[in-house]
Amino acid sequence: LRLFGTPAGSHSMVSGSGLFDINKLQWDEEVLNALGLAPENLGTVVPVSQPFEGLTPAVRDRLGRLAGVPWFPALGDGACSNVGAGCVTPERPAIMIGTSGAMRTVWQVEALTPPWGLWAYRVDGKRFVMGGALSNGGNLIEWWTKTLQLERLHEYEEALLQARPAAHGLTVLPFWAGERSPGWASDATGAIVGLRLHTSPLDLIQAAMEAVAYRFSLIFERLVATVDRVDHLVATGGGLLRNRAWRQTVCDVLGRPLVVSLEAEASSRGAALVALHALGAWNTLHDVPAAVGETCYPRPDFH
Repeated sequence: LRLFGTPAGSHSMVSGSGLFDINKLQWDEEVLNALGLAPENLGTVVPVSQPFEGLTPAVRDRLGRLAGVPWFPALGDGACSNVGAGCVTPERPAIMIGTSGAMRTVWQVEALTPPWGLWAYRVDGKRFVMGGALSNGGNLIEWWTKTLQLERLHEYEEALLQARPAAHGLTVLPFWAGERSPGWASDATGAIVGLRLHTSPLDLIQAAMEAVAYRFSLIFERLVATVDRVDHLVATGGGLLRNRAWRQTVCDVLGRPLVVSLEAEASSRGAALVALHALGAWNTLHDVPAAVGETCYPRPDFH
């Protein structure tokens, strides 16, 4: 609205609003009627490949040479992240642990109804992104390390890699920041059950990492029940990329190989790829493969 004088949004952005029918690609009449809204209240929906035209004079004067480049509508951050990490087919989901966490898969299908507990929105007029999100990821481990005064968590990495699954005897409900997928209980709280005098900081960290991985397994079970197959997952986000032990734990719990993404800014790269695809630079979104690093394989005895 500020740049071009007209309110408009892409299929990707409006499909995450809850007001849009993601299969019919139009505003949801039932929801709008219940809210007393009309489509004209919500602006125009445009394809992600359609650039805007007609910058307002004030903006044009400030932009100089950039005033003449095509301006494409914004996309959802998660959709961009998947595209940027090369996760644009159903057999290659992305799993991210940063402050929070998410698991998403992208594919092209005529229509989609997400299973209970998951969400879905559009990458563009042809592709969907479906997945789930966790409120507790790296923020949970950060709370743990500060509370336990563990200044050098990396020193525990080798010990965590060798520790047997659940040998600590602890059960952790990792809801320090409430629950998103799949239960959507924002008022949920965390719990640590099974503490004994011999419980160590290593036990607590391992239990927390496992707990987050178990939450991802609930999302993963719903994803694999919908898509045809999953060959491997691509790991993104600082929580996974900086911590080999957590990466291995997630890999062991899910029972699938985990490929490390080397794209430092997957969302920015994804936005650029979609724009260049719209400009005809290449035929598909995976014509330019994403950079990847090592592959982590699940250990059968730890699954």
